[in-house]
Amino acid sequence: MLLLPLALAIVLPLVHANVIGVSNERQHLYSPKEDKQGNLYWTCLNDTSIILRFDQINDDICDCPDGSDEPGTNACPNPPAKFFCVNEGFFSNYIDQSRVNDGVCDYDLCCDGSDEWKLGGCENKCEEVNRQFQDYRKEKLAFLKKAAVKKAKTIKIAQHKRQKLLNKLNSLEVQVPELKAKINNAKLQAENMEVQDNSVFDELREHFGGLADKLELHKRDILHQESKLQALETILDFLSTHYNPNFNDAAVKEVIQKFQEYVSNKEEEALEDIHETNQIIIQLVEKAKQMSHSGVKNVDNFAPTIPNMIRYYYQLAVDKFLPKPVVEYKSDLSSNELDHEVEKFEQELERLETKIQIIKEDLSSDYGPDDLLRAYDQTTFTKDLGGYNYRVNLLQGVSQDDIFIGKFKEYKENKVIYDQGARCWNGPKRSATVEFACGEGPEIVSVSEPEKCHYYFTIQGESWCNEATEQEILHSFQVNVDLL
Repeated sequence: MLLLPLALAIVLPLVHANVIGVSNERQHLYSPKEDKQGNLYWTCLNDTSIILRFDQINDDICDCPDGSDEPGTNACPNPPAKFFCVNEGFFSNYIDQSRVNDGVCDYDLCCDGSDEWKLGGCENKCEEVNRQFQDYRKEKLAFLKKAAVKKAKTIKIAQHKRQKLLNKLNSLEVQVPELKAKINNAKLQAENMEVQDNSVFDELREHFGGLADKLELHKRDILHQESKLQALETILDFLSTHYNPNFNDAAVKEVIQKFQEYVSNKEEEALEDIHETNQIIIQLVEKAKQMSHSGVKNVDNFAPTIPNMIRYYYQLAVDKFLPKPVVEYKSDLSSNELDHEVEKFEQELERLETKIQIIKEDLSSDYGPDDLLRAYDQTTFTKDLGGYNYRVNLLQGVSQDDIFIGKFKEYKENKVIYDQGARCWNGPKRSATVEFACGEGPEIVSVSEPEKCHYYFTIQGESWCNEATEQEILHSFQVNVDLL
C-alpha cells in the first residue's frame, strides 16, 4: 500500500517539470489538464479543439497545425517560437528549431548543449563561454572609454569650427549696415553734387529759349523787309540805268540822284550783325552751362506765375520741415566717379550677402549629433579595394578613381546620402550611402554596390561609438568555439 504514494511522489515532479524548449514566461501555456478519468491532456495553443495526451508534447511528431506541440524538436515546419536555451551560468538564448537535435553543438547560442538534448554529446560549456564574455566585456568597456575621450576631442573640433563660422557670420553681418550706409551716403552726395552742379543755363533755360525764339522771329521779319527792299532797289536800279537824261524831269532826276547816294552809302553788315548776335547768344549759353548755380531759385526777373509760386513754396516747406540727412560719407570724387563708387559698393554688398547666405545654409545643415561631421570637413578618407581607389570627403563628395560618384545631399539616420554623380553607361546617375560603425579608425572598412551605380560605404571610427548597455555588449559578443 505504501508503494502507490511513493510512486505518486516520484511521478508528480516529473509531470510538473518544465517542458524543454519553452521559456519560463511561456511555461504556463504547457501546463497539463486532467480529465474525469484522471488522464493528463493538453490542447494545441491555436486550436483548443485538438486534444492531445500530455506525453505527445515533444514526441517528435507534429500533431498541431501551428506546431505548438513540438517546442523542443524540429518535427514541425512552422513552429510558433524558437527553441529556448536555458544556458545556466550564462545568458539564456534562442535557436532556430531547425538546428535542434541536428547533431551539431551550437555553443554560440546554446552553451549548455540543450539544443541536442535528445541525441546528447554536447557538454555544458557555459562556464567557459562566460569567461570569454567577461574578457570581451572588459576589453570592450576599456575601448569605449578611450573612444569616448577621442570622440569628445572630435566634438570639440566640430564645435570650434562651428563657432568660427558663427564669428565670421557676425563679422560679415556687421559690415552690411555699414556698407549700405556708404551706398546711401554716396548716392546722397552724388545727388547733392548734381544739385550744386546745376549750371546757370539749367536755371535760365526757359529764358534763353524765349530769347532765341524772339531773335528768330525778328530775323524772319528783317529778311522779309529785306526782300521787299531788294525788289524796290531793283526797280530803282532799272530806272537809273534806263531813264532818258534829255528829259528835264526834275522829280525823276532827284529820285535817281537820291538812289545813287543811297547805293553808295548802303551798309552791307545788317544781316551779319544778326548772325553775330546769334553767335554771342550761343557763346553765352555755353558759358552758362559751365557756370555752377548756387541753388537760389528766385532770380530778379523770375516770372511770378502760379506754377512757379507753387514750386517755390513747396520747396520752402520741404527745406524747412524735411531737411536732408547729414551726409556722413565724404568723397573728393566727381559725380561720375561717385556713380562708379556706388556701383563698386553695391557689387561688394552683393558678394557680402552671398557669403552670408552660404554660411547660414552651412550652419543650418544637419551634420549629425553634436555637428560631428563638421570636424571632418577637410578630411578625405581613401581606400584601395577591388582594384579601385575610393575617396570620401564626408561634406563634399565621393569618387572612384577619376569618376565622380556623388555630392553631399543630407545626413539621415546615421547615414550620409550622396547623389548627382556621373551617369553610368546605359544607366542612372551614380549615388552613394555612407554608414558609420564603432571601431578603431577612422577608415573605410567596406565598399559594395548593392544596386546598379549605387555604392554603399562603411566608415569605422571612435567618433561613432556610444556608451553600450550589457545587452548591446552581449549582442556584439561572438563565442570563440575553438577555445572551448
